[in-house]
Amino acid sequence: MTEILTCHFRRVIASPFAIVVSVMMSGTAVAGDACKNIMFKVTNKHDSGETILIKKVKYFNKANGKWQTEVVNQNLTLTLPDAEKLQFFPQVGKEKGLACQYGATCKTQGDNLRDAEGEDLTKFRFIYKYMAAGKWSGEVEGGDKVPDDPKCYANRTYGPGESGWTIFGKD
Repeated sequence: MTEILTCHFRRVIASPFAIVVSVMMSGTAVAGDACKNIMFKVTNKHDSGETILIKKVKYFNKANGKWQTEVVNQNLTLTLPDAEKLQFFPQVGKEKGLACQYGATCKTQGDNLRDAEGEDLTKFRFIYKYMAAGKWSGEVEGGDKVPDDPKCYANRTYGPGESGWTIFGKD
């Protein structure tokens, strides 16, 4: 009788364990995997005619129905080439994010988007500041940008064509 119970116990414990190990070793993306090294390309046509500072990107994950936010270029501190402006407005040089001069096309460093590997990211919004009278505005959340292909995969750049998405200031 003890042998029968031991054998049954081994089957009950071993089967779920084998399933877990099998799923873990399959290499299939599991919910919660980050979509790694994702870049965003934009062109600054902001109506201020000045530099913008992209701080964050919000993305809508169709799978979980939620907006999520990623800080961009968090390891970069802005330094403007105009030393005179920095002298009179020292707070300008202490901001973190992607500085993009008016008329320029800029690309973020690679960021890891949580819970997004293999998922459809159907909308993006850029959160940025713009230069006005020598200082940064408050944060502005731009309008929805829709990718041609929403599927997120490693080392991808979002933003169509050579110029990416355009930030106008009223979008």
